[in-house]
Amino acid sequence: MRGLRLSAALVALLCWAGAAAAADPAGEYARGTKIFSLEVGGGVQNNVEGHRTISNISFVNLMPRFSVLPLDPIGPGFLRGSLETGLEPWLQYYLEPRGATGEGLKVALRYHFLGASPIFPYVEVLAGMGGTSLNVPEVRSDFTFVLEAGVGLGYFLTDGVQLTAGYRFQHISNGNIERPNRGFNSDAGVLGLSFFFH
Repeated sequence: MRGLRLSAALVALLCWAGAAAAADPAGEYARGTKIFSLEVGGGVQNNVEGHRTISNISFVNLMPRFSVLPLDPIGPGFLRGSLETGLEPWLQYYLEPRGATGEGLKVALRYHFLGASPIFPYVEVLAGMGGTSLNVPEVRSDFTFVLEAGVGLGYFLTDGVQLTAGYRFQHISNGNIERPNRGFNSDAGVLGLSFFFH
């Protein structure tokens, strides 16, 4: 719930921001553009599956991302956008139920909608794997898979520098490599700064 409130506050801040820098979507999102992003965030376990007990996991994240835009903007009207493909190293520090870490590498796909300039909404999916020292009833293994889906907004502070804020739904499990493997789901807020290199 805290992750959702944080995301909502950051989205409101982006919408409140004054006149945007004169970012040209076609130029910023041109094919071959490379992007380095540094993202931070945090979240809490949710109980969308309705289990009788959960571990009340909470965490903070650090996620740098290295991406490239493989295509020029595509699509008509509001759907016109740009596909970002990248790799996202991931460090997750668990605050509750006890201190532990998760770290690994994710493949990231993000689609930026360019028709709403100066605010650029996006949708994303990420998948990866890593190691963890978290030992809870939901996952008892040193190896985990992570799947994420998210939405967010981007706002150019100046040419080539974009502030992003978003929400991610995260699922972590060990893919039945070991038992038990109920896995857990979380709601997370993400705040990032992206640098575009043409």
